[in-house]
Amino acid sequence: MFPVMLDLENRRCLVVGGGGVALRKVQGLLEEGALVTLVAPEAVGPLAALAAAGRIGWERRAYQAGEAGGFWLVVAATDDRAVNAQVFRDADDAGIWANVADDPELCSFHLPARIRRGELQLAIGSAGEAPFAARRLRGLLEQRLGPEWGEWLAAAARFRDQVRRLGLTAPEQESRFDRFFEATVDGENLTARVPTRAEQQQWLAAGPDERRVEPAATTPAPGPGPTAAAGLVSLVGAGPGCPGLLTVRGRRRLAEADAVVYDRLAAGTLPCDLPAAVELHAVGKAAGSQPVPQEEITALLVLLARAGKRVVRLKGGDPYVFGRGGEEAEALAAEGIPFEVVPGVTSGVAALAWAGIPATHRGEAVRLSLVTAHDAAQGEESLVRWDLLAGDEHATLVGYMGVAALPEVVARLLDAGMDPATPAAVIEQGTTSAQRRVVATLAELPAASARAGLQPPALLVIGPTVGHADRLDWFGRLPLAGQRLLIAAADDGLAFHLEDAGAEVVSVPLPLTPAARVVMAARPLTGCLVRRPDEVDGLDDERCSPGWGAEVVAWCVGEATASRARDCGWQRIEVLEEALDPAGLVARIAAGPRAASG
Repeated sequence: MFPVMLDLENRRCLVVGGGGVALRKVQGLLEEGALVTLVAPEAVGPLAALAAAGRIGWERRAYQAGEAGGFWLVVAATDDRAVNAQVFRDADDAGIWANVADDPELCSFHLPARIRRGELQLAIGSAGEAPFAARRLRGLLEQRLGPEWGEWLAAAARFRDQVRRLGLTAPEQESRFDRFFEATVDGENLTARVPTRAEQQQWLAAGPDERRVEPAATTPAPGPGPTAAAGLVSLVGAGPGCPGLLTVRGRRRLAEADAVVYDRLAAGTLPCDLPAAVELHAVGKAAGSQPVPQEEITALLVLLARAGKRVVRLKGGDPYVFGRGGEEAEALAAEGIPFEVVPGVTSGVAALAWAGIPATHRGEAVRLSLVTAHDAAQGEESLVRWDLLAGDEHATLVGYMGVAALPEVVARLLDAGMDPATPAAVIEQGTTSAQRRVVATLAELPAASARAGLQPPALLVIGPTVGHADRLDWFGRLPLAGQRLLIAAADDGLAFHLEDAGAEVVSVPLPLTPAARVVMAARPLTGCLVRRPDEVDGLDDERCSPGWGAEVVAWCVGEATASRARDCGWQRIEVLEEALDPAGLVARIAAGPRAASG
């Protein structure tokens, strides 16, 4: 087989069949901008919805011999092999590429398993011989390749343009490309980073023995001044992690956006129904690393805005509370780029509430101090007056980014005279399904946190109000607290019932959008609720998502849905009664799997 990548933008493509497999094929074609015609007497709900919305054309009839010849690419996905064979013969006779789902003998091309990070695509194929192997390899690489690869490729493309404008010889160009690759890619760990501007300028500089040639005429790079067509950058606070805490104004700005530049901690709050045309740029940092330097993030915002785009810079918490939003706003103002700030709920208040800890309480805490905990490691250069904080008995002290610096913070406060018995807590991933907390005295907190294995992102809370944590732990008492459930979007209000019971619900449209895939991968799923066989088909390819591990329970409504999940190889299948009301459904999921199944 000869591997190729096809440009399907505005190409007329035919899909024959109206089931779940056809849905997956239509989804893939639409993602690449194809003009899709569906031929089927009946179609599953999501396909019918696409037709009703005008996104595909639907001929509600059986396939007619010879009609495949009028398209650029053809896919057959019916449950009748004779029909599939007829479609393939018609396309093959007309010299048109055709694929019959799960039938390698009736294919002139095969669809590989794909991994996509922005414009970077990796395809894994087996010439149709062992799709299960290709799919498992895809799952392995999905887990290893982070979202930073998309921004890395975008940076590589910009670097290539800069190199080409230098007018260098081919070997000299390759030398610079080597510098870029070797400095930004960790081949052993399969990670990548975006280089700083200073690094790129260093790599672009000519060596002493290199010969410059006159560059070919090129379009000059945009200047730094403002343009009349500049778009708007909205610095939007996504809140602490719970999707429901995104503000109404923030949600509206996302719905209007042409491009979204988002942090890792904000990924789970992206609306899953963002259109596929919206550009998604992952620039967030994980603990101990920063894939995209701040200066490159700012440059990206300017670049997108100068193209006239409506840009949302989606940041965890509030943009101006330890979010470097002020730096980005200053840079945008200096460039003449219109911007606005949409405040968000900061974790220093919300995570406390989710953990049963009031930020203030009459007679106990009348002040609230928010600090960056890692400042404790700065020694004499620290800007925090730990001595004053240690002596304030009627305040709540909240330390952001508090895990790594926890021992230093506690040591500084104890050295300054704070009572070792002061109530304290660490809250990991507050307001999300992954929330955990450790409550102890100040002196005992570092050891207790280490025993629990708490990891960033986490908050440190110190003060008398921590003593209310057990009595006011409303969230931890909810029956579905700790559950992160994936469901296909519907209008029956089911997601609200599950959320009210404490679950973090990822409600995705079918076909899935790129934003939905980002949200799915933001945190581990605990379960997937499917109500019809076509939903199983629509979600089957997503089981390679980084958020979908072996522990995910497939909650299948009805035996027909469960049977389809078994046919697709799903694990940990639990059958739910079709007559279950929302309260019964919550109780059943809260009870957990009855037994190992599959």
